[in-house]
Amino acid sequence: MDNSLAIGLSTQQLLRKKMDVTANNLANMNTTGFKVEHLVNHEISDRPARATDKPHDITFTQGWQLQRDMNNGSIAQTGNPLDVAIDGNGFFEVEAENGDIFYTRDGEFSMNPDGMLVTRNGYLLRGEGEVLDGEKLLANGVPIALNPEGGEIVINKDGSIMQDGAQLGQLKLKTFELPEALEKVGNNLYISGEQEPIDANATLAQGFVESSNVSAIVEMTQMIEISRAYQSVAKLISNSNDMREKAINKLAQVR
Repeated sequence: MDNSLAIGLSTQQLLRKKMDVTANNLANMNTTGFKVEHLVNHEISDRPARATDKPHDITFTQGWQLQRDMNNGSIAQTGNPLDVAIDGNGFFEVEAENGDIFYTRDGEFSMNPDGMLVTRNGYLLRGEGEVLDGEKLLANGVPIALNPEGGEIVINKDGSIMQDGAQLGQLKLKTFELPEALEKVGNNLYISGEQEPIDANATLAQGFVESSNVSAIVEMTQMIEISRAYQSVAKLISNSNDMREKAINKLAQVR
């Protein structure tokens, strides 16, 4: 395979992946707490470097890396007292039914039939610290239980949860040295991988949620640019094939 064809095919592969990522960003534009992602490619020269190389020598697309923008999205008011937005860096720590621990920025919470504070997927919100509430002692990591028959629920900026004048729990907020490197597992959830969670320095807003940080204008523009680039590469590949066929035909005529 000649260089021009190899370069064209590798570029098309990258552009298809970029289009998939861009389409996913647009699809999640209204997903609470979603973080926009972009594909960054790494290139190498089509031949060994020489002193006479020019800055714009043709390159192969060698690989790519998915980069996540962890900047906060805007805060939107919902009026639901169980919705909570994180103002600053940090993640809610949640627990699946099988005991697996995940992290999320999605603060659309509700109370399940057992009175437990849960995510939209039914995962339990984990508390932290030790809170003495009547006969109950809330240990670190224990899910937060509310009283379905109780009065108004108040979630303070520091994450403490009050109901009927008693503190029922403390939302557990964690962050990481490299939050953008967390592994995404779907449903707006992340796992920590090899990173150790650390306490987050953030405040909470009750009755609000964090919108995604996707810009529709930026992503639509990106989609148009990718489409045009793909068409250009396809044309270059076609022209290269035509030139190769002509060269082969001429060579055959000479023989």
